[in-house]
Amino acid sequence: MSFYSSVSELLRPVTQFKFSSLVNVSQVRNATKRVSGSRTNKNDSAGRRLGPKAYENTFVKPGQIIMRQRGTKIHPGENVGIGIDHTIYALEPGYVKFYYNPFHPYRKYVGISLKKDLDLPTPHFEPRTRRFGYVELTGLDATKEETRMSRKEFLATPKLKALQEEESAFAHKTIEYFKEQLSEYKDTVEDENMGAERLFKIYQLVTVGQPLEQAQIQATFDYLWDLKLAHNGADISTQREKYLNFVEKFDNTVSVDFSNLQDAKLFAYITPQARSAKKQEITNKLETSYSNKVLKASEKSEVMNLIKSPGIFSQKEQTDLTDTFLPKVLPLDVPGSIIEDVDTKKPPKGVVITRVYDAETKTLKVVGRPKEVYSN
Repeated sequence: MSFYSSVSELLRPVTQFKFSSLVNVSQVRNATKRVSGSRTNKNDSAGRRLGPKAYENTFVKPGQIIMRQRGTKIHPGENVGIGIDHTIYALEPGYVKFYYNPFHPYRKYVGISLKKDLDLPTPHFEPRTRRFGYVELTGLDATKEETRMSRKEFLATPKLKALQEEESAFAHKTIEYFKEQLSEYKDTVEDENMGAERLFKIYQLVTVGQPLEQAQIQATFDYLWDLKLAHNGADISTQREKYLNFVEKFDNTVSVDFSNLQDAKLFAYITPQARSAKKQEITNKLETSYSNKVLKASEKSEVMNLIKSPGIFSQKEQTDLTDTFLPKVLPLDVPGSIIEDVDTKKPPKGVVITRVYDAETKTLKVVGRPKEVYSN
């Protein structure tokens, strides 16, 4: 074959390609932009210096840091405190002790032992060692220590004094009020001052939710405890017996209704049997005469007087009876509580126009309701 014929074969157009099944064709894409290094990888924050700052048997002062940590890896033990960042610090001067508590065997604790030869934890049923060795202050140092206060206490002192004077004035006024009431029972009450103070103490306990019987027991305990502290360990058996006799006679002679202190009046003692019978009588009367009906103003006053009968119902029982027989709004099923045929534009006197839900038609309808269905 000549040179021209071989060249013509090469220049002839190709009409069909034949690829072998053994040949794999893949596309490779190369990067078109140079990658730069990250600057954030070059910075590093300083260490937090976590870990123990005082070791076993090291003497520390109050406020000194013992352990800095993240989380309670080491738990606070005796005579130490813990901050919001789990930092453990000393509350008393002493020696650092790391130990395990038998009640929490998987927790490690750190505490302060007031003496170097004492180990922690203190046995469960033994008292903790107290720090003695205080030096008595005298003269100007003692005055400074007695009058020392924080800035927060100093700023709150005027307000606290005003509240204290207000409470003292209220206590004096209340005790005098009870003395006036006790003047009617001079023949049976031996000591009016002691009786008035006892009534005031009971009043304070009742107003915070204690029942009358429990308040009487608490008032007796508080008086005897104050008497014991005042005599500083001396024999008070005579005064104790005298006061208990007075309390037994006083509580079985007179009592007072604390539901409304301004209108509170003393009344003769009512036995539990008589109170239960009177309670049942009043409840029956309320159910038969004042239940499921529209009450007039005079009838509402009668119901309230029955509920507020002195010494019969507790405060909770009075509240429940008031909600039952004197609700804020009477239910719709009470006879006479709905007036359907009423002029909504010019309602009669004593009628309130309102909307109620009709269960049959499942719609709202406008009706009139007497003012007596409302408590106010």
